[in-house]
Amino acid sequence: MNLPDRSTTGLAPLWKMAQWLAAGEVSAVELVQVCEAAWHEWHGIINALVVSDFDAARAAAQESDRRRSAGQARGLLDGVPFSIKESFDVAGWPTTCGNPALRGHVARRDAMVVQRLRNAGAILLGKTNVPLGLRDWQSYNEIYGTTRNPHDPSRTPGGSSGGSAAAVCAGLSAFDIGSDIGSSLRNPAHYCGIFSLKPSHGLVPLAGHGTGPARFGEQDINVAGPLARSARDLEPVLRAIAGPHGDQEMAYRLELPACPHRRLADFRVAVLPSHPQAEADSAVATQIEQLGHWLAQQGARVAWHARPDFEAAELWHAYVTLLRATTSLHMDDAAYADALHRAANAAAGDASYSTLQYTGATLSHRDWLRLQAARERFAAAWRHFFADHDVLLCPAATTTAFKLNEAGEPWTRMLDVNGQAQPMTTQLFWAGHSGLCGLPSAVAPIGPASNGLPVGVQIVAGRYQDLTALRFATLLEDAGHAFRPPPRPSTLPANLHH
Repeated sequence: MNLPDRSTTGLAPLWKMAQWLAAGEVSAVELVQVCEAAWHEWHGIINALVVSDFDAARAAAQESDRRRSAGQARGLLDGVPFSIKESFDVAGWPTTCGNPALRGHVARRDAMVVQRLRNAGAILLGKTNVPLGLRDWQSYNEIYGTTRNPHDPSRTPGGSSGGSAAAVCAGLSAFDIGSDIGSSLRNPAHYCGIFSLKPSHGLVPLAGHGTGPARFGEQDINVAGPLARSARDLEPVLRAIAGPHGDQEMAYRLELPACPHRRLADFRVAVLPSHPQAEADSAVATQIEQLGHWLAQQGARVAWHARPDFEAAELWHAYVTLLRATTSLHMDDAAYADALHRAANAAAGDASYSTLQYTGATLSHRDWLRLQAARERFAAAWRHFFADHDVLLCPAATTTAFKLNEAGEPWTRMLDVNGQAQPMTTQLFWAGHSGLCGLPSAVAPIGPASNGLPVGVQIVAGRYQDLTALRFATLLEDAGHAFRPPPRPSTLPANLHH
């Protein structure tokens, strides 16, 4: 068998690997070997794939190759190697979310997304790193250490799906499944120069995700979705993992609305390069502005600085409050008691993140219900907005990938934005702006920025218009806004090899 050139095979997109498999130009076993070789090449530098079983992967690949030889391939994903965020259960493997107290927590069954991907024939290689409790825009913990950005190992790959993005970027797997409640799929794709999709809320079951007592199929705001090296790869993975499960399977079938547009010129595009609520650094905003001007030249109808009709500060307050209400489930009793004390002693009217995280964590059900009325007003404004626009282009994060910084708590750290110090938590605005109302958001690379680092654009579409966001990302890729491989490890400074 003639294996395609290894220098291109390891970083090929999923769709290309699938073509090679279908044509008999490569075997699933060979693809696993290529990923394992990339792991050996990169692991000491980026530390992204932190749990692996290549022997089991080779055995599964052999089964895939036998199915294909017998004409029984299970579809496009059969034989394609993938990785999974550490927070998803894999039977017999630990699920810790980076918490040292959970070192011995071994999953008894696969998470739903893992089960569905295995059923489709995809080959699981291992698990990718996360921050402690999935609460950082970096990915490090006491169990597995620090994950680094393949484009510049002195910088973050993002979080909490940072290991996912770094692994895909370096060719350790063809795709990965991460989760996103606060840009955890979007900022890593942006920082690492790859593609991702935060699906509409509720499309992908979260059964078997996390370590808390509620491990059922849905959680407020939180979603699961794919990261890959091509926009074309995202839809087949989404279709493999999305759809109702459990009792709902008896009554519902997923049928996403198709995107009618075939050219960029067909799209009505709103461009929001920055926002007073969360100023974006010029390294990011300039790239989005340039993209907007280029789209206008392609014939797209471009509206500048268009926004839905709601008060951004009110949405920020509601988002952070509900975000921390959702994640409070994972607090132990001592942490919850501390949050109660801090919330009770907070200054009246304090809307800072440091205070909202405590008032949100201790929110009463009555106050939670009151916030649903506000959320519905925001959702109605988005529906009205997307009656006039097909997509909104905006930042996924305030800056390009920042230098690793593990000092103090995440909410106490600062970023340099246009020469001014900005709280790192401010950029959560770009997560909650669309995430609170469950809208789909794809990220596509449009860089590099003036500093040479990757830049991604967040492509937001209306609720359940996931295929519209993906079509736009694919057309951008076809026009040249594509994944650019990181420098090979041999070209990196020796002091970055760990």
